[in-house]
Amino acid sequence: MTVSTSPASQSSTAPPTGWVQPTHERALLALKAINESRWSDADKHVAAIPESPLYDYAWKVYLAGRLAAERHDFPAAEARFLEAASAALVSGLADEKNVSTDAMRLGAAAMEKLGCAYRRQERLDDAHHSHRAAYCLRQEHGSFDERWETAMSLAVDCTVARRHDEAQRWCRVAIGLAAAASDQPAAKQAQAWSRLSAALTALGRHEEAVAAARTARDFWRMHDIAAVTAARADLEVAQALMKFGESVYERDATAARTILSEALECLTTAAEELPPFGPEAADDVRRSAELTDFARRLLDSL
Repeated sequence: MTVSTSPASQSSTAPPTGWVQPTHERALLALKAINESRWSDADKHVAAIPESPLYDYAWKVYLAGRLAAERHDFPAAEARFLEAASAALVSGLADEKNVSTDAMRLGAAAMEKLGCAYRRQERLDDAHHSHRAAYCLRQEHGSFDERWETAMSLAVDCTVARRHDEAQRWCRVAIGLAAAASDQPAAKQAQAWSRLSAALTALGRHEEAVAAARTARDFWRMHDIAAVTAARADLEVAQALMKFGESVYERDATAARTILSEALECLTTAAEELPPFGPEAADDVRRSAELTDFARRLLDSL
């Protein structure tokens, strides 16, 4: 399969929508319990999933991997996801005339999670290879939501490995995919633009980074203006502005003053909006206070 950086499907048929779902009742209940952080219930449902047919077994070990990952047992999660990917692909390709799309999507989901387990173990090359494989499968069989997930994972892989130019390219792929997603497209756009801003900052492209952070803020507000993510977005814009201001500080005091003043405005807004979210935003409140102090000292020195 060819990995393209275009969000367009390589298939001549319309891609599926949303996220692949199991068909067995206990697997559905296990997935719901995992998504709701009810670990004991999830354990019981996973144990009750049969080991035959192979497609149900693939879901059984995939969900067991999800549980292991949630408990930070990443070596165990890795083994389960490898097993799930193998079982799903064997199930999906058993009939060469009728490839099972859902089985291939499950195999890709297992590879996606496998890559995350590798990354948590600091096996960055293995993480990247797993996510590339997942993207290949999702490009052929997956939904725009699923492809977006893996494009974002590839961006994270590249960021951790300090390959920032490659990271920003995957962010742009994710932005295109998010626009076509069926599940919370505005939130997906916001996440992709936010990560793009970070990648551009790392590349020293500060003006572009600020523009990306502002776009992310617009999408977070579009998604839910009353959520902590919308309040946090002002802090992210301020952080991008601070880096921009620092980059011109020595050579253009007038520009630095304008940029840092705008950063202070964003920080003032964040300082007003974040505290009501309580412990969820405690780290953001501290970061906002630190940046506010730093911005004022920089302005005073100008």
